[in-house]
Amino acid sequence: MRAAEALIEKIAASSGIPSGKRRREVMRELRSHVEDFALMARRAGHTDDEIERIVLANFGDPRQIGLNFAWVYKRERAILRLSVFGLCNQAVASLISAAILAMQAGAAIGFGVPPLKVLGTRHTLIEAVDILTTVAAYVGFLSLENLFDRRGFQKAIALLSLIFAILTCGSALAGIRPLFLILGFANAIFLRTVQEFLGSWTARLSAVLAYFGLFGVIFLWVQSPGYRYSIAASLASWLIMGAGYQLMTGFAARIDRELFSRLQQL
Repeated sequence: MRAAEALIEKIAASSGIPSGKRRREVMRELRSHVEDFALMARRAGHTDDEIERIVLANFGDPRQIGLNFAWVYKRERAILRLSVFGLCNQAVASLISAAILAMQAGAAIGFGVPPLKVLGTRHTLIEAVDILTTVAAYVGFLSLENLFDRRGFQKAIALLSLIFAILTCGSALAGIRPLFLILGFANAIFLRTVQEFLGSWTARLSAVLAYFGLFGVIFLWVQSPGYRYSIAASLASWLIMGAGYQLMTGFAARIDRELFSRLQQL
């Protein structure tokens, strides 16, 4: 009964059941029901072709059945997505932080700037917080998109905006300046929009470098004169950050998919 088996596979593909073990159990139960139904039909004198048609007619649309399963297991799927978000955020933030800071230190040395000015405690802390908030917002964006079947990009923006507004208000009420939260959110929205609407990798990289280069110009304009140790080194630092974030978008998507696939098989 290849048609019936294909029906079960279609149900499994659209079921959205997050646990591989549970998904196999559900499919085994479905297969058992199909076999019992086929056995009863065969005893009633139907041929194999007739049995397949009866099974397909009685089970209904496999996609709709799968969506019903997806609704039942939406809580478990959300928990899985939250787990993937935490693991992916930690992995990507660690990799990108190390890469960006190392490249910035190398560029500063190339421009004759003392490495301690680049890798000093305050600068490193600021960079780490900025990277962490940007990566968290971007990975969160990916996770939210994957929760929706349709119009995931638009719905993720709306939901992320709501989360951002709540966190910003909470920070303000707690007396905490939400500067890095705002920057991280703005960076994530920009980076994800670039990935969504620009087709070529070159166009994406150019847009990201222009965005962070503009940030570098603004930073140089408003910073105190005593901090201007090197205009070229400062701009290079911002451009390196932009290049690092562009690399991050690819890493984040791959790690997110891989983690979700691995955890879904458990």
